[in-house]
Amino acid sequence: MSTEKMYTQGEEFCKSFTLKTGWELPNHNDMFTKPQWKLEDYQNLKTVLNSTKQKLNFFDLDQWHSHTTKMNPAGLVIKHIRHHIRPDFLTQAWCKFYEIAYGSNLIPHNINDRNIVSTVHLCEAPGAFVSSLNHYMAINHECLRLEWLAMTLNPYHESNGHPDIVSDDRLILNTLENWEFGPDYTGDIFQSGYSEHLFCTVLKKFDRNACLVTADGSIDCSDDPGEQENVVMRLHNYETMVALNVLREGGSLVLKMFTVFECNTICRMYLLCCLFKSVVVKKPITSKPGNSEVYVVCTGYLGRTLALPFIRMFFSNVQQKNAMFILSQIPCEFQVGLLECSTYFSNLQIQAIESNIDALLFKEERYCEMESLQWYVCREFIIRYGLRPIRYNQELMTRCFKSKVRINGIRRGISYAEKIRLRHLDLEQEADALYRDIVKCDEWKMPCFRGGNSKQYIIWGNSKQLSVRASDIYFRLGKPVTVVKGSKFCSESLLHYRLRVLSKFPQVENTIDMDSRSFYYRFKLERPDLTVCDLTEICAQYRMDNVDQQYYCLKAMLLALQQVKKDFLLIGFPLYTQMSVACFFAVASMFETYGLLKPDHQYGHAFVFLKYKKHEGWFNALSKANDFLLPAANKDLALVSWVPIRVLLEQKIYADIVTINNLCIIHEIEPILSSFLNSVS
Repeated sequence: MSTEKMYTQGEEFCKSFTLKTGWELPNHNDMFTKPQWKLEDYQNLKTVLNSTKQKLNFFDLDQWHSHTTKMNPAGLVIKHIRHHIRPDFLTQAWCKFYEIAYGSNLIPHNINDRNIVSTVHLCEAPGAFVSSLNHYMAINHECLRLEWLAMTLNPYHESNGHPDIVSDDRLILNTLENWEFGPDYTGDIFQSGYSEHLFCTVLKKFDRNACLVTADGSIDCSDDPGEQENVVMRLHNYETMVALNVLREGGSLVLKMFTVFECNTICRMYLLCCLFKSVVVKKPITSKPGNSEVYVVCTGYLGRTLALPFIRMFFSNVQQKNAMFILSQIPCEFQVGLLECSTYFSNLQIQAIESNIDALLFKEERYCEMESLQWYVCREFIIRYGLRPIRYNQELMTRCFKSKVRINGIRRGISYAEKIRLRHLDLEQEADALYRDIVKCDEWKMPCFRGGNSKQYIIWGNSKQLSVRASDIYFRLGKPVTVVKGSKFCSESLLHYRLRVLSKFPQVENTIDMDSRSFYYRFKLERPDLTVCDLTEICAQYRMDNVDQQYYCLKAMLLALQQVKKDFLLIGFPLYTQMSVACFFAVASMFETYGLLKPDHQYGHAFVFLKYKKHEGWFNALSKANDFLLPAANKDLALVSWVPIRVLLEQKIYADIVTINNLCIIHEIEPILSSFLNSVS
């Protein structure tokens, strides 16, 4: 049979393995009471797969990614769908879920009288599954209405950062009312009380449990690819238990999984086969053949009542490193059936990796052959799944706000072996590598001050042009942002490097005193009567504690604002968090004009505000914000936001703030690295 016929007849589309269900539930009281066990046949399979994966250790990751993309039979599907179908949020995950949805009975027959399909999406960022489900329902279930709730690590909580969060927040930002980030606002599924909080939220939103739950979570395993299953184990166990807690009887669950070699993966799969009428493991054609990713599709949930003892025992147990179930409670017949499933998908992955390696010897010839096959698969994908565009008013993002600046971009262009080598550099070698990466690379600097005038020193703005209103104010408490790991207001890469530098290398004292900084900026601005608030020393003192830094900075700003008669100069105030950016816009709204001064290597950065117009509303808001900044009085929660993130990102000077922050980071870490390298040379 020709390769094209194999694909068009469906043998290569959505490979699947059906597991036997209807097993006897284990004893929930025995959960996590015994050490983990290992099954030899499963471990042997793991050894064989890892020996194949180790052949990739010395390949450059970017080059290998490019090669496997060209060798992927479904490599043209996304491009074709984007051009002809135009979904509102197309990604590879969008295609994978569409395959799963079309080939599975995910929507229960007994919906409700209102024809509403209520769904919950765990670890959903950036939102491709819910977008795909919406498109699927618009075509195949137009009489039904989708109501959804999604959870993910909050990309706007600055304690979340690389590599944990997904930077693409287009759908989140435009559908924020449908996203839930848990009691501490981080979106961390491991936070205390998350499961019950979500259960109550789902009942409040839908009046009953969800009829479909998806869980697409993963963790960066690039540092230890041979232990991918163990690295993601805790996450997938939590996803499963949270899903079982919010799913209604008769409902469906779609859960991402990787390999099946380890004790608690086997236990989790057994529990699912006890609690659902149907369990099928699927590998969509749009999932790259060379990875371990598969999806467990469970339908016909037997109900929360049956699952609740296991859910409660799971969340009350601190010894989750033990075996979820005793081996004797897992029937031998089930072990054999699951081993067949594991072997099937492992062999598919091994074959794909070996084929891709072999293709390197005849790249051009193989690429040419594959391009022909890709067109067959592309055409078959559209026909098989009945894909067509949907109406504009059926899309999730009917009003789409797009960020004006790209802040993400951690590069990966090295091999796994090189990554391991870099991890073991001594401090001098690491400092040298960081210095070359950060300081000598112009792409990080993004000097927007050039904007038509290479001598531009101040970016001016009028407060009337700001769209921040007092009516926008909403005080949001969450887990305190002690260390800023992520930000929508600077380069993701630079922030990542900043954390490494500040945590590993000795600080360098600023030799410029407060009087010198004040004189420098007064001279530049030619305004000798400025009221000055210099926060440089406060920021240096609390460099590693963002909560205290923001509290004492805002406290000093409030005292200084009470002394202002006309103009105000604010020196050294960092704008890395939505909290501090909101404070900046609040102060700007109290003056007619504001200016962003180009950061200086020696004197730092500053903002100037001209023509004070007393505004008690904004001053009182700043005072109230300061009251909530420390967590002691708020049950370990602190103020993390008080102006909606979308409002902050919509401001015209957003890109300028990003540029200033990037320059500030470079100016902060360059002297630290230079000083260290000089001291050891």
